[in-house]
Amino acid sequence: MKYILALLLALVLFNRSIAQLSPFDGSYLIPIKLVDKNGNMLKSTKTKFYLQEVDNKLADSCTSNPGMVKNKVITTESYINEIKLKWKVNDYSEELKNKLTKANVFINSNMFVSLNQSEHTCTLIGKSETVYTNYIYLKRKFVITYMLNNKIINVKVPNTAIYSLSNGSNDLKKFKPFVIKLQ
Repeated sequence: MKYILALLLALVLFNRSIAQLSPFDGSYLIPIKLVDKNGNMLKSTKTKFYLQEVDNKLADSCTSNPGMVKNKVITTESYINEIKLKWKVNDYSEELKNKLTKANVFINSNMFVSLNQSEHTCTLIGKSETVYTNYIYLKRKFVITYMLNNKIINVKVPNTAIYSLSNGSNDLKKFKPFVIKLQ
């Protein structure tokens, strides 16, 4: 009986440890659906879009990736090429493409921004009264910035539009594209 209980405990712990090991841990994606004034998804545009961090007076103090984050928004084709380069080991690129395809990300989005853990969360070192470091984790806030008719436009990115790519996350099960309408 003890042997069976020990075996069951080992299986539970083994399954839990597998769930924690994902090549995509700490990776995030903001899929964007860029549409025209009638709500039709655009095939292409010459407008350049950027993800820009806002409202972080402590950005220069972040321990990893200090300063305000600014990333270029890229097309589906460019994002798929990025996947191939970044996760080419052990067919992880295919695993991620299949995961995003299954969640209908590529059908319902045409622009993408990827973030790593330090771009998503600002880690600060707080005052500590022990030998242990007191880390403070601040989720960064973002806008999508672009220029249209010589006017700079900023669109706030809601937290619900930032999806964790970790295998342990259920974010993609509730996938909805973040829609930006060009006027």
